[in-house]
Amino acid sequence: MSSSPNSEDDRKSDFNPLLLASGKRKSAFLPYKPTNTVLTNLQRGNTEASIPSEICLNFHEKTAQGEITEAQVRAEKSVDALDSNGFVPLHWACFYGQLASVQILINCGAKINRQAIDMITPLLLAAAGGHHEIVRLLLQKGALVNHMDIMGNTALMYAAAGNHPHTCNELLNRGANFTDTNEDDETAYSLAVKNNANLAQAVLENYISALLMS
Repeated sequence: MSSSPNSEDDRKSDFNPLLLASGKRKSAFLPYKPTNTVLTNLQRGNTEASIPSEICLNFHEKTAQGEITEAQVRAEKSVDALDSNGFVPLHWACFYGQLASVQILINCGAKINRQAIDMITPLLLAAAGGHHEIVRLLLQKGALVNHMDIMGNTALMYAAAGNHPHTCNELLNRGANFTDTNEDDETAYSLAVKNNANLAQAVLENYISALLMS
């Protein structure tokens, strides 16, 4: 791999949240974590991305930057075109927290529950990153709230372990099952405790307490 942080090989390897099909999983829970590259340096809001002129981004990467228009998407052969790892543009937009891109892709017919390798859905990626507004939108559009990846992890598990309280709230309010377990018999709550995710833990405790008192 090239030593340049902006090389094509580096950019392709960044979107590899589960060490896909590598056989290197040490547990059922491995959180998705973006890396600091040109694709993750956008400031939130309307700030224009600063991209070195020598870098030519493909459509999936432009989606991750939030630099697409509805006209551009409709000009593509397919809104659900696969990249080399089996991800569609909606996966990229959700992973990098690009709400505008997500909305555009949905408007153009992107499949909300499209699964990539290891049964990864856009909702799992958005929840893992704590992108609660995207999570809300996906759920409103029919995302399966209790979908599990190949290791049995749900969106709530990723949100809880990542200490994303707002995302946990969104999921719980839309029927996320906090008793689901993954292949290591871990629940969203046990993952929050294990990862010292105090804010998410408090949300889950308050939710459970409210259920017991109702």
